[in-house]
Amino acid sequence: MRTVQADSAGLEAAVEVLLGGGVAVIPTDTVYGLAAHPDFPAAVARLYSIKTRSARKPIALLASGRDGAERFIGTGAASFGSRYWPGALTVVANDEGVRVPNHEWTRELIARCGGALRVTSANMSGMRPATDALAALADVGLSADIVVDGGVSPGGEASTVVSVTAGGALSVLRHGPVKFLTLASGSPRRAKILRGLGVDFVVEKSDVPEVSRPDDPEGTVRANALAKGAVALGGGMGHVLSADTIVWFNGRIYGKPRDLNEARTFLRELSGNVHSVFTGVAYDGDVRIVRSDVKFRRLDKVLIEDYVARVKPTDRAGAYDIDESGDLIVESWTGSYENIMGLPVESLREWGIVG
Repeated sequence: MRTVQADSAGLEAAVEVLLGGGVAVIPTDTVYGLAAHPDFPAAVARLYSIKTRSARKPIALLASGRDGAERFIGTGAASFGSRYWPGALTVVANDEGVRVPNHEWTRELIARCGGALRVTSANMSGMRPATDALAALADVGLSADIVVDGGVSPGGEASTVVSVTAGGALSVLRHGPVKFLTLASGSPRRAKILRGLGVDFVVEKSDVPEVSRPDDPEGTVRANALAKGAVALGGGMGHVLSADTIVWFNGRIYGKPRDLNEARTFLRELSGNVHSVFTGVAYDGDVRIVRSDVKFRRLDKVLIEDYVARVKPTDRAGAYDIDESGDLIVESWTGSYENIMGLPVESLREWGIVG
């Protein structure tokens, strides 16, 4: 084992060790790390042995940039991560977790080693992470091939860890410094609107009981939006967006039908008439109420059966979706189209969520 400085000479020495299948202690933007090249399984196995780390716990990667991350998590996830890198965000996809550190010397080292390294904190499992080379040396450094002294690392909060699906859906696995908008709704239509606007968000479904006040549609959506958002806000998840949408006609609230038979009933009753769509949308407890009016075509039995078979609208208020085969049943509307879908964009602009 030898100790070098985090300068050009130390860079050359660390590159030689890592490309030779060795193990290095290196500085990062958080704590000191124990690193090995991912193409050397024996070197990666040494990381587990040195730390006495459980083999069931994967070791994430540090990448030099988007290109280095793509090899492991794919183009889509790497493209998403690059909006926050370098920094304290670990992106998980394809059973791999990757982060780009905000440390210039370390990124150069990683780039010289091919774009990615397996890196775990330079301490024994369960012990306090080392924030300087001396502490790392005392804990695990004597078992490494080289220790790079980069001064005192800032330490701080562990990175936010978020998984990214092939479709771009996000799920926070560990909360940390990077915060995302939380959508307190499982509605695919609200998610579609946010993705279309380029908003990064995570979904936290809220199963709170909903109120229904036929004589007060605005109060109904207000109360339900606030109740849904309150659960996520109480969890300390950062900014929270929640919403509730109802169809209101002839003094009655049409929520989600219990089954397809009730969906058919809803469509027959709304046929040829003008109804109102109310959405209450809340952002960190601040509420906006938006109304749109929709006129249905006259729907005969054949058209209703065709629509129900296509859309199966049991998860839609009023048993319809203007954005999915809506032209079959909707003659016209006034107000916000997105409000009828369940999330008025004008409110998002008022809060600065979108430009």
